[in-house]
Amino acid sequence: MIVFFDIDGTIISDDDKHVVPESAVNAIRTARKNGHLMYINTGRTIMNVEPDLRNIGFDGYVCGCGTYIECDGKVLLNRTVPKPLCREIARLVYECDMTPVYERSDSFFIDKRIREIGGFPALKALFKTQGKDISRDISEEDFGFDKMVAWYDEKSDLEKFKRGIEKEFDYIDRGYGFCELAVKGFSKGTGIEQVCRHHNIPISETIAIGDSLNDLPMLEAAAHSVAMGNSTEGLKEISSFVTKDLYDDGIEYALSHFDLI
Repeated sequence: MIVFFDIDGTIISDDDKHVVPESAVNAIRTARKNGHLMYINTGRTIMNVEPDLRNIGFDGYVCGCGTYIECDGKVLLNRTVPKPLCREIARLVYECDMTPVYERSDSFFIDKRIREIGGFPALKALFKTQGKDISRDISEEDFGFDKMVAWYDEKSDLEKFKRGIEKEFDYIDRGYGFCELAVKGFSKGTGIEQVCRHHNIPISETIAIGDSLNDLPMLEAAAHSVAMGNSTEGLKEISSFVTKDLYDDGIEYALSHFDLI
């Protein structure tokens, strides 16, 4: 079996504590020792997968909503958005009065001209404690991104933003005034397909575990879809199995349910 794990809300708590349950670490390591392949599958870019997560032990990573794929230490895909399009999107975001974080496999960029709304101040503070540089600005010559997230509020022109990005990107509403953009043709689901081709393993041997609506492509692509107990209700309804909450040993419970540990 190949198991694909989302990060936030699945392996690590999606709150101020950012806890990785010891039971999850032990379960993943045990399943791997038992001959199963363990993969991260996240909207985060690869540089945003912290060492403590990597140290759990994974066979590879699908990052940036399928735009980056690494298997057994080898990079199979690293898809970036063309720079002229990056500039165009940055201009649109500014016009629509939203707060973006532009994510690349090797860097983050922000727009220092813009209001800091929603969860952006908290994210910036978290990144500072983690030693991540979030000071780079879109005015820099090498500005570019693989994917992006943005916060919006009642002053933002969200409809203009959606119209402006619809030809090149898929819009993912994360709720609470927060959205994510993924390049069309790439997703957590396409990442699963490519990893399976690399290992020559059929889709029927895949399990995907997630907690939010941006995990939907991943859960739809896998043969067995697992929603965390702390998932949004919409995700539970379409999943073939609902495990326990993250804090209630949900990962261990799911891997045990499928006889991987």
